[in-house]
Parts: sequence; C-alpha cells; structure tokens
Amino acid sequence: MTPTDHRAFAFLGHVNSGLRRYLCTLARHGVALRREAPERARLLLDTVRPWPLYKGGQFLFDLMEWEDLMVDGAPPPVMPTERIVSACTLPVQLIAAATEEAPAAARPVPGQRTTAALDLPLRLLTSTARSALLGAAQDLTDLLGTPAHPTGTDGDTAHIADTAPGPEGTEAELPPLEAGFYLYEDVVLGALAVLGPLLADHAPTDSASSPGS
Repeated sequence: MTPTDHRAFAFLGHVNSGLRRYLCTLARHGVALRREAPERARLLLDTVRPWPLYKGGQFLFDLMEWEDLMVDGAPPPVMPTERIVSACTLPVQLIAAATEEAPAAARPVPGQRTTAALDLPLRLLTSTARSALLGAAQDLTDLLGTPAHPTGTDGDTAHIADTAPGPEGTEAELPPLEAGFYLYEDVVLGALAVLGPLLADHAPTDSASSPGS
C-alpha cells in the first residue's frame, strides 16, 4: 500500500474507534437505566418499538454487526456526555426544521420565493444545500474522530442531566457493557437517556407531556 493508503486507513480506523466508543458509552448508560429504573426503561422501549426508526436501527445494527465491533477487545473509555450531545445537536436541528409545520394558509414550494426574489436558478440553491449537508457530515466525522481531552471531572454531564434523579449515573459509575440480547436495546435506552433533554428542547410547542413520564 502507498503512504496515502496508510494515512487513509489510519483515519478510517480512528473514526471506527470513535464510533465504537460512542456506541459502548450509550449502551453503558442504557444498562444503568435498565438496572436503576426498570419501569421507565420498559415504558421507553414499549414506546419506541413500534416506530420504523427503531426497527430500521435494529436491522442496521445487525446488518453492520455493530455488536461484534462493540464487544471486540478491551472496553473503550467513556465518551463525555457533552461530546455526544454536541455531535447530535446539528442532526436534531435539521430534523426539527424539516418536520416543522408550515403555516396552513400558504405552503409554497421550498426555495421558490427565495429563488424568485434573488433571480437565482434553483440548482444553485440545491448545490448550496448539498454543500451545507456535506459540511455538516464532515463536522460530525470530526467530532466522532477527534480524541476528547480529559477534564478530570464529571462536569461535562452536570448541565445535561434530566430533572429527575439520574438513573444512568455519572460517567465514572457506569456499569460495564452487557453483550447479548439486550445490547441494541441498551444503546437505544442510552441514547434516550443522554439525548432526552436535547430532543425535548426541539419538541413541538403544543406538545403535551406524555403520561407516566
């Protein structure tokens, strides 16, 4: 292989390690939630199981053999909660913007008014949007691939904790990964526990609190 090949694989391996650390951290948060608040964990899973996103995630999890990636080798260090939230903030914002209801009175074709006002071809707007999405994808790659600087404290999670007592515990107290039947569910539970406040911040303004939450 050429030197460029070696550098390319070094980068891809680094991203692979970052993905493993990300998934393992979420799964450990999920194990903690399942142990400390089993009723909440059950309700969360019962809520998301019928959703296509959950089923598609299960399919991809099995297809890409992420369990093998997660359990192969020594456990990776815990990824700070703040870093996980930072990596997911932009995708959540994009999804929230895409699903926001337009005013009922008028639903113009996206970009039509801007194109007419600036007299720009629609393909230019499309190109700009594509560049923005590619840039966002690169930012996420950087966030997952760049090693986190240790802080020596648990302050990363202080402002992200839910208002209820944190069943997932602090990062230093997270239980070990549990391979097997619960692994995908643990990743999902961990994602809901860690990203719950971020998702709640983007909930529709007229949404009501779900029963039993």
